[in-house]
Amino acid sequence: MDLQYLLLLQKFREATGGALNTFFLQISDLSYGVFIWMLACILFWAVDKKTGAFLFLNVAVNRFLMQLLKLTFCVYRPWIRFSQIVPVETASGYSFPSGHSVTSASNYGTVLARYGKKHKPLGAFMIVMLLLTMFSRNYIGVHTPQDVVVGAALGLTMVFVCIRAWEWIEEKPGRDRIIPCAGIVLTVLFLVYISLKSYPLDYGADGKLLVDPAKMMKDGYKDAGRFLGVSLGWYLERRYVRFSMDVSALTKVTRCGVGALIILLYEQVVMPAVTGAVSLGWIGFLLTFAELMLLMVVYPLCFSRLEARHGPVPAKA
Repeated sequence: MDLQYLLLLQKFREATGGALNTFFLQISDLSYGVFIWMLACILFWAVDKKTGAFLFLNVAVNRFLMQLLKLTFCVYRPWIRFSQIVPVETASGYSFPSGHSVTSASNYGTVLARYGKKHKPLGAFMIVMLLLTMFSRNYIGVHTPQDVVVGAALGLTMVFVCIRAWEWIEEKPGRDRIIPCAGIVLTVLFLVYISLKSYPLDYGADGKLLVDPAKMMKDGYKDAGRFLGVSLGWYLERRYVRFSMDVSALTKVTRCGVGALIILLYEQVVMPAVTGAVSLGWIGFLLTFAELMLLMVVYPLCFSRLEARHGPVPAKA
């Protein structure tokens, strides 16, 4: 079934001369890379701080669980399992579940849950974007239907689980301490698990590993760093930074503009430069941890202090 479906899409790509390849690659890219945290940052810094903080936590939890599943089941990509498959572009890592589907379900699902009832066109758009993202991963040949369905199901399920957990935490002062404590414990357990477990070592006809577990573990380290960074960053901002949203629209736009530049520089310049110079897998963990602390604590502390010094124009009542 998987093979027939992917081959059908492949034949369509060939028949149309790849006319839709760029479109679906771009749809796919909107839920990964520098875009993973962009929506959460915009909400957190300038639109709806509570929803933004929730989205940070939700994406971090989902990606943490996604890596746990990937590194547990170690399912190979479709073109490794089926030699007939020729993807539009290759992708690293194990296949199950789809990380793009998990992340898009977290992002689009959160917006849908938070704003969908009041803004139905926006909710419908979020559903369309999620479905397009899922389909794009099949269309370009890097995931099976099971990969994207399970990924989206995981993402959406955790949206509602996290909503309930968030409501429970908000009911009583002091419960927020659970988040950083759980983050530390779960991160340590996860790192020990992925570092000590066994991985398949299958070789291709060229004598090379079909998938190098060491490279795949690096992805796990990165999302573990993100998970710990969000767990601690959320708590530190909530308790000690507590930046205000009662500022002018121009101030909020400035926050997002400067913040977007920071994300691009960190993702496109700092991380490649450091990982290129130091190949240790733990470097990825430290870099992603530092990135989330930067986005959730350091940058908000800087702009809140700067705004207080220069006296930003308050938002209109």
